[in-house]
Amino acid sequence: RFTAEFDFRTYDAEGVILYAESLDNTSWILLALRDGKIEIQFKNEFGTKVTSGGKAINDGLWHIISVEELEHSISVKIAKEAVMSINSPGTLFKQSQGFLETKVYIAGLPRKVGNALVKQINPRLDGCIRAWNLMNQGHSGVKEVIQEKQSKHCLVAVERGSFYPGTGMAKFQINYNNLDSAEDWLVNVTMTIRPSTDTGVMFALVSNETVPLALSIVDSNSSDSQKIIVTIGNITVAQLESKKLCTPRKVLVGLLVTKQQLELSVDSHTDRSNPEQLSVLHQAMMANVITYLGGLPDVPVGATLVTTFYNGCMEVKVNNKQLDLDEAISKHNDIRSHSCPLIM
Repeated sequence: RFTAEFDFRTYDAEGVILYAESLDNTSWILLALRDGKIEIQFKNEFGTKVTSGGKAINDGLWHIISVEELEHSISVKIAKEAVMSINSPGTLFKQSQGFLETKVYIAGLPRKVGNALVKQINPRLDGCIRAWNLMNQGHSGVKEVIQEKQSKHCLVAVERGSFYPGTGMAKFQINYNNLDSAEDWLVNVTMTIRPSTDTGVMFALVSNETVPLALSIVDSNSSDSQKIIVTIGNITVAQLESKKLCTPRKVLVGLLVTKQQLELSVDSHTDRSNPEQLSVLHQAMMANVITYLGGLPDVPVGATLVTTFYNGCMEVKVNNKQLDLDEAISKHNDIRSHSCPLIM
């Protein structure tokens, strides 16, 4: 029968932990998180079921999770204590010549499965799993896959936040039309950053092959500080210097832009300007812009001043909405959506 046990740690509220299916794809079981709580969905020859229970476990602490198929039910335990017992007529997976064979997917779904689920879910999950025991065979099969992929290794200690490793970006489609005022559009970005390197694009709007707005960190001439700059095209329209940013402290950065004015703030310092380049940004905003966090797609040389990927922790709000990287149109696989390395 199907069994799985492992230690699990996450700050993520929703996503797929594990999905297993029969070789002919007719039966399957899904173990997932929704609102931070364990959810089970399964299908066999007798029908489908979905249920959730227990306490929220997306608290960044380690939890022992086990799922076991018993004779007439599926049992889910957290820290060896039962939190769910789901009635299950028949077995999940049929044996073939005395063997039970399944295909197992970790932290995601095979492409074809999404629409077949009983209850739709965003499969992306940023978490960490250790002490694997699948089908009572220990970590056999899992260890070999994970050892080869550095990006799949667990961070020793984590805190809430998103981590950008300096190798990619996330892409969002955001509507900046401002219905609450006479302004045509509004870009209001607030972010908490803890950079690990001194140069990188944190936030950018891209229109075709132009970069009508970018917020970046750049190295300063001074040895103990960096600059945070705002560019429209390849012209710097606002900048502030900040004491050495690559330290354990977190820095608050704000950018507020309308067609009349631009305001950059870093900690308690502010730079306001009304550059003539705002007309270039206004034209782009009236057309169509794509939002990028942590870097830029390929743009022509000279389109903007900084093209380096951002490396470090960063949490971003746009127009008062916290951006969840699990909801990005696309994101580089190495970006961790809900966990940052903890600096002791």
